[in-house]
Amino acid sequence: MRYLKLVALALLLVSTSAFSATLKDYLPQDVTYDPSIPTPESVLGYQVGEWHVRHDQLVRYMEVLAENSDRFQLEYTGRTHEDRPLLLITVTTPENHQNIDALRDAHMAVADPARKGDPETAPLVLYMGYSIHGDEPSGSNAALLYAYYLAAAQGEKIEAVLRDSIILLDPSLNPDGLARFAQWANQHRSQNLVADPQHREHVQGTPRGRVNHYWFDLNRDWLLLQHPESRARVVNFQKWKPNVLTDFHEMGTDSTFFFQPGIPTRRNPNTPEENVTLTAKLAEGHAAALDEQGRLYFTEEAFDDFYVGKGSTYPDVQGAIGILFEQASSRGHAQDSINGVVEFPFTIQNQFTTSLTTMYGAHANKTAFLDYQQRFFDSALELADDADFRGYLFGDETDPARVEGLLKLLAQHEVQVYPVTRDIEDNGVTFKAGTSYYVPLQQPQYRLIRAMFSTRQDFRDNTFYDVSGWTLPLAFNLKFTRTDERVRHSDTAWQAAPEAPAATALSADAYAYGFDWHNYFAPRALQELLEAGVHVRQADLDFTAKVTDGTHAFDAGAVVITQAYQDKPWAEVQQLVQTITARNGLNVHSITTGLTPSGMDLGSRNLRPVEPVKVMMLVGDGANMYENGEAWYYLDRHVGIPLSMIDTDRFNRIDLQRYTHILMVDGSYRNLNDASVSRLQDWVRKGGVVVGQQGGAKWLSENEILAAKFVEDEAFDEKFDSSALSYSDRDSYYGKRRVAGAIFGVELDLSHPLTFGFPRQQLPVFKDSLNAMTVPKSPFITVGRYLDEPLLSGYAAKENREVIADKAALVAHRLGGGRVIAFADDVNFRAFFWGSAKLLSNAIFMAPAIDAYASEDKDAAAAAAEAEEAAH
Repeated sequence: MRYLKLVALALLLVSTSAFSATLKDYLPQDVTYDPSIPTPESVLGYQVGEWHVRHDQLVRYMEVLAENSDRFQLEYTGRTHEDRPLLLITVTTPENHQNIDALRDAHMAVADPARKGDPETAPLVLYMGYSIHGDEPSGSNAALLYAYYLAAAQGEKIEAVLRDSIILLDPSLNPDGLARFAQWANQHRSQNLVADPQHREHVQGTPRGRVNHYWFDLNRDWLLLQHPESRARVVNFQKWKPNVLTDFHEMGTDSTFFFQPGIPTRRNPNTPEENVTLTAKLAEGHAAALDEQGRLYFTEEAFDDFYVGKGSTYPDVQGAIGILFEQASSRGHAQDSINGVVEFPFTIQNQFTTSLTTMYGAHANKTAFLDYQQRFFDSALELADDADFRGYLFGDETDPARVEGLLKLLAQHEVQVYPVTRDIEDNGVTFKAGTSYYVPLQQPQYRLIRAMFSTRQDFRDNTFYDVSGWTLPLAFNLKFTRTDERVRHSDTAWQAAPEAPAATALSADAYAYGFDWHNYFAPRALQELLEAGVHVRQADLDFTAKVTDGTHAFDAGAVVITQAYQDKPWAEVQQLVQTITARNGLNVHSITTGLTPSGMDLGSRNLRPVEPVKVMMLVGDGANMYENGEAWYYLDRHVGIPLSMIDTDRFNRIDLQRYTHILMVDGSYRNLNDASVSRLQDWVRKGGVVVGQQGGAKWLSENEILAAKFVEDEAFDEKFDSSALSYSDRDSYYGKRRVAGAIFGVELDLSHPLTFGFPRQQLPVFKDSLNAMTVPKSPFITVGRYLDEPLLSGYAAKENREVIADKAALVAHRLGGGRVIAFADDVNFRAFFWGSAKLLSNAIFMAPAIDAYASEDKDAAAAAAEAEEAAH
C-alpha cells in the first residue's frame, strides 16, 4: 500500500477549493479491478467524497452492484421510521452463494456447544457496519468504496478471502440520520469549500444527523431494541453470529484516528481477556497500513467497552470481536483543525483502509477467530455450572404488557426463557405461575444474560463513557431475583404468539364497561377512545363493581365507559371499546349496575370525565434533544398522543391557549426570558398543566413556578475532599463526582394520582445526574422520595448517594387553576424504561385529580371548601 502514502500527502496538502479524490486515489493497486463492475462515479455522477452520499443514492449503488456482480446478494431487512429501506448485502464467491445455507449451518455449529462444529472448515463471518451516527458519514461513504472493492477486485488475495468468508455488508446503520445530514452538508457546500468551524455547514440545527427519526442515538439501542433499525440488525447478527463486527464512527475534528483496543480497565467484566488479545491482533494490521500512509492514530487511551448495548461491545459478550473506529470528522466537506484542514476524502480514506485491514487481518487469523468463538460458547456452559446461583426469576401479575415487552426483547437476543408452572417464593418475593418466567444460566447466551440482569455496583474503574447500570427487569419495573432453587418450569421456551389477543366478550346491555389502569398500554387505549369520540370517565378512588361474572375490584385510575353522556349509539360504543381494548391487550369488564358493593358509585364526582388533551413540548435551543426524542417517541408510539413540538425561540409568540399540557424535558431553556416566565405562570394559573423533567423541572423551580427547590451543588461539593489529590487523580476524581448512568430506587406514595397504576411502592428510575429536590414542607405534594439506600444497579459514589437519599424525586401541586409536575430524572430513558414511563401518561391524564397546593394555608382552605361542598 505504498502508493497510499502519496495519496495521504496529496489529501493533506490540497487547498480548500473544491477537491475530490478519484477512485484510483482511494484504491490499492495490489489487485486488479473488473472493468465490467460499475464504479461509484458512474452511478452517483460524482467522485466519492466530492459530495455527501444520500441514502437513496447509496441504496441504488448497492442495487446496481447486486445486479452486476455474482458475488453480491442483496436483501431488504426492514424499513426505518421514515420508511427508508434497510439493506444487508451478503458477499462471497458465486459457488458459496449456491451453498449458502449449508455454509451458515456449518458456521452456526461452531457457536453451538451441542453440535461441535469444525473451526478449520467453517466459514469466517464478518459483519461490516457503517455510520450508525448519521452525521459521522465517512463510514457510509467508505462503504461505497468497500462495496466496489468487494465486487470488482480480482486476484488470489481477494479470492482467498471470499472463498473462506461470508461478508455481511450493512452500508448505513442509520439511514434517516444519514439522509438528514447529507442534505444539510450538501445544501451548504460552496464551490470554494469553507473550512471555518463556525460556518453553518459545520453547525447543525436540531435534530442533528447523529440521531434517527425520533432523535435517538441508535448506537445505544443494540441491547434495548426499541427501534426498527436495531431489530433488523440484531436479527441478522443472531442469524449469522459473526466473528467480527465493525462499527465506524467519527469524533472531534482536532483529533486523529482511533481503533480498539480501548481503555483496558473499562472492559465489561463478561468479556473474556482473549477478546482483547484478538482485537490487538487486528490492530497490528490497522497500524501497519496507517503507518505506511503516514497517518496519525491512537489506541487504549479513550473509549470504553462496558455498556453492552453499543455496537462495538454487544458482540464482545457473544463470542465475536466488536471493533470501534473513530475518525476525526470534517463534519461537512472541509474544516480547520489543529492538524490543518481536514477534508472529507481524507476521512473516508482511513475508514476504507481499515475496512480492508479488518477483512484481511481476520482472514489471516481465521482459525483463531473461529476456535475462540467455539471455546467462548463452550466455556459459557462451564461458567454457568460454576456460578453460585442457577438463574433469574421475573414477572408481574398486574401488567402482562410490561412482562411481554421484556420477553420479546430477550427472545430477539436468543435468550431462552421458560414459563414458571408453580408458584415459587424466593428472597421474600412470590412469583406466580402464569405470570412469571425463569431464565436459566445454563445456556449459550450465559454472558449476555449476566450482563442484562447484572445489578453490579462495584467496578474496577469508576469512569464511564456511557451508563454503568441498565438491569432490564428493573427498567421494566418487574419483580425479579436471582435464584438457586430448582424452578419448575415449562419444557418449552417462551415464544411470542403470532396471533392477536382475543377480544373480551362484552355484554350488549351493560350499564358500563371498565378496564384497569395497570396495563402499560391502558393510556393508549384511553387516548384512542377519546379520539373516537367516546365519552370516558376515570376513577380517582378505588371501587368494587358488579360485573357479568361476579364482582371486580377496580383500583384508582380505572377507565369507565358509561352509557350516560354518549353521543354515539351504545352498540357503536361497544364495538369501539371491544376493538380498541383488544388491540391494546386489555381485559374489559361489563359492569351491570352503577350501585357498587364497596367504594364510590358510578355517579360519583370522583369518577370524573376525561377531556381530550392537547400536549405541547418545547424543543430546540436549550432543550435536550435526546429527552425530547424519548418523550416524542413514547407519546406518539406508545400512547398515541399527537405532540406539538415548539422551538424555544418561538415560545413568546405562540398561542398557548391551544394546549392543555406543556412538557419541558432536561435543558437550560436559555431562550426563555422574564416575559416567557410570566406567560407560562399565567397559562398555568388559568388551568394549564406544565410538566418539567430534570433541567426543565429545575428551570420551573428557579422561576418560582415549581414550589420545590433542587439540592444545591455545594451539598455535593462538601462531601468530596480534594486536598490530597495529584494531577493524575483528575479523571477518577471527576468520574466519582458524577452519576454517569445508574438505577436508583424511589419510594412512591401509591395514594397519589400521579402513581395510579403502579404495582409496588418501590419504583426503579434511571439516574444520570445529581438532580434531587429538597422535600417540600407541604406533606401532600411529594409523590416519591429516593430510598435511604437508593442505588439499585450501576455506579454512584457513596458521597453522592448520601446526599440524594430521602430527597424528593417526584413533586406535583396545584398553581391557581392549573398543575405543576416535576420529575428529577428522565422517566423514559432510551425508551426502554417502561416501568417509569407511565409517570408521563399519568402527568397528562391524572393531572385533574391533583388537588394539593404547595402552600399549607391555601391547601387547608381548599380542603375545607371541598368538605363544605360535599356536605351540601
